[in-house]
Amino acid sequence: MDVAELEKVGLNKNEAIVYIELMKLGSASAGTLIKNTEFHRNIVYDNLEKLIDKGLISYILEGKLKIFQMNSPEMLSSYLEKQQKSLDEKKLIANKIQKEAEQQFKSRQNRQESMIYRGIKGVKLVMNDVLETKKKFISFGGPKISNDIMKKHFWKNFTLKQIEAKISSRLLFNSSLREWGKEVSHRFNKIRYLSNIIEPLTQTIVFGNKTAIIVWKEKPIVTLIIDESVAKSYSEFFQILWKTAET
Repeated sequence: MDVAELEKVGLNKNEAIVYIELMKLGSASAGTLIKNTEFHRNIVYDNLEKLIDKGLISYILEGKLKIFQMNSPEMLSSYLEKQQKSLDEKKLIANKIQKEAEQQFKSRQNRQESMIYRGIKGVKLVMNDVLETKKKFISFGGPKISNDIMKKHFWKNFTLKQIEAKISSRLLFNSSLREWGKEVSHRFNKIRYLSNIIEPLTQTIVFGNKTAIIVWKEKPIVTLIIDESVAKSYSEFFQILWKTAET
């Protein structure tokens, strides 16, 4: 038996050293153990108390002197059984807490969340989120002025990152963006055009369980809704538009 083995069954290093020394001696006073282990007296007394609490040792009085001795070796197995019982109880509590936490997590996930971003930085944050989601996305609407606000190099850079990540998309552009559609067309996206009489100022992007609605003004406003049912609803609306759109 060595210190490492006793550490594996739950004793700390100092407890193990004192226990092994007492096992060698059979019985001993605290003074003898202090001398043999070369520990400070407080360390020896502290660990003797811990070993008594674990049921591994006991003591008898010879006059006023405490003589410490090992208990039956079977007590080591008994100690391990208590440890196992305590561990089993902790596992049951942990499982209970885990189930409660999972319910709270699911409840939070199902709850609708929304955020509003303002300005060009807000648009960039949302478009970066589209890429990081790494799921196919759909987009419809958006005026020609969106290119003036964000500059064409931003959208071309976004397109390059989309191709690199191999993210598929279907895009419904306003008719005013036909020429632009040719510039950003690639094998991962399909583009069709809405024959709008009026140029709408909004663009809707659906990716994963998120829906981003961009109002294209000089200082854009983006509403990001995180809700599975909302994303599904806009996707179904997109399907209707896609079937009637022009290639």
